[in-house]
Amino acid sequence: MSNRILFIICFCLSSASVYGENITNFTDERLEKSLIQNSIESDCSSGNCIEATEILREELAVKYPSIDTDTERAENKKILCPFLRMLERTGMFDAEKKEQSALTVSIIKIAKAAREFSCSIVACGGVATIVSGGQLTQLSTHPGQVNLEALHKAVGIAHECGLTFAKNATIIDDDTRANTLAALHRRADGEGKLRFADLQEVKQKICDTQGVKISSAGNLEIALIYSFLGGNDRGFVDYSDVERFLHAQLPETIGKPGRVN
Repeated sequence: MSNRILFIICFCLSSASVYGENITNFTDERLEKSLIQNSIESDCSSGNCIEATEILREELAVKYPSIDTDTERAENKKILCPFLRMLERTGMFDAEKKEQSALTVSIIKIAKAAREFSCSIVACGGVATIVSGGQLTQLSTHPGQVNLEALHKAVGIAHECGLTFAKNATIIDDDTRANTLAALHRRADGEGKLRFADLQEVKQKICDTQGVKISSAGNLEIALIYSFLGGNDRGFVDYSDVERFLHAQLPETIGKPGRVN
């Protein structure tokens, strides 16, 4: 066994051991679910969590106008995750883009950037570590880095059935996104509110149509979107916020990404 392969295996094992698990099979759904949930269930006792407030939203809009209003800065459609696509659109990762052919960003930088948007360092740093470990098994990133343009290669957390990309696709598809938003719009009530079940059912229908079994990572995607858009605090999210978020724009309401209460 080469030193490179041995190092990759050791790195993945050490990344997982942070959460009290050893990875023997990244594709095992039970282990995958355990790792992902453990990484976002921090109780904020470390002080890494920040409260989502209107002031936070206003400050972010002033600091990062490129994600608040229509600008000439286009979204990077190679980044499948809407949260990371929004962070990239702020310009936070421009330094990396100048030096690389693929956009790889350190786990630490991703965690610190995400913290500005109410995701604790423990939570987003944990997920970024899992993504990096999964990508390393495919030789698609470097130790301590996440390749934002190859999230589909993150073994153990990547999922086939997406809200904004077609089956087996590696880039955002405008038609898929438009169809998802149209389905959500039909389910919204007269005030434009969506419940968690609405997001779940739309996601499930997309997966059924594509003939894909929804994974724990796919289910988690819905939970993170719902909680980030304030669903845990309000019991609903606004359709307009979902629309903005899936287009890598700053939502009007910002909550803390995590489990659904």
